[in-house]
Amino acid sequence: MLNLDADLELGARGNYASSARTLLAMAPHVERLRTSLLGPEDVIVDEGAPRGAATGLPGRAFCPTPRAIALLATAGAIPEPHPPVEVLRRVNSRAFASSLGATLPGAVFVESLDGARVVLASAPARASAWRVKHAFGMAGRNQRVIATWPVDRDDEVFLRAGLARGGLQIEPHVAIDEELALHGVLAVNGSLRVGGIVRQRCDSRGAWLSTERVDHRALSPRAVADLLHEEVRSVALALCEAGYFGPFGVDAYSYRDDIGSTYFQPRSEINARYSMGFAVGFRDAL
Repeated sequence: MLNLDADLELGARGNYASSARTLLAMAPHVERLRTSLLGPEDVIVDEGAPRGAATGLPGRAFCPTPRAIALLATAGAIPEPHPPVEVLRRVNSRAFASSLGATLPGAVFVESLDGARVVLASAPARASAWRVKHAFGMAGRNQRVIATWPVDRDDEVFLRAGLARGGLQIEPHVAIDEELALHGVLAVNGSLRVGGIVRQRCDSRGAWLSTERVDHRALSPRAVADLLHEEVRSVALALCEAGYFGPFGVDAYSYRDDIGSTYFQPRSEINARYSMGFAVGFRDAL
């Protein structure tokens, strides 16, 4: 079940159905995952799958949300063990990543308009504007750049919508140089397997374009690989303590400030699920 819109479902906190627009946007990515995450005898289950189409097969989801598990069961598949939805919602919210400590100067997660105002009315470090993200989002959705306070009407609507759906991550809007990721698989007993570092290409909105494996020895500076591995181990421990098990990934990037100095952001996102680049970095976990 390649429910790539899992973050939207988790943020909806109720009955969720993929819109026609979302399904259209997901379609090319589903086709690309068909060749990387799926084996030759695997069966894709979606809303159009006939009842019993996967009878007796193990059921695996991109993210085991209630909708994904229900569709697998309707198709006759036997869902793999998975964390409860309350755990999925907690660890995939940007509030969870923020709770592990800010990794950009001045970054904060807020749950009130007053809290947002205090941050947005101040000057960001290493940037000229703030990037504001809803607690849940996918492919660059549910985020925007805000440079001034007071905000205009559209920005206020965006802020209030995010607060109603779990809160807002506010961080400096920095110029990204290189995007990296490291994936792992966390077993029920807490044991961890880690894949290889990958380089990701995304468009200007943050939507994924491609992933390639990189030699950690070629990264500059070399400390980047150590920092990313350290971050993945810390995230794995926090996920385990929160009751999560399964695949996950940590996104990271290098960035420049307004005068051209370069820094490394070791944890920009936590994805407690599969991801578009998972198979590139961690094929032996499939």
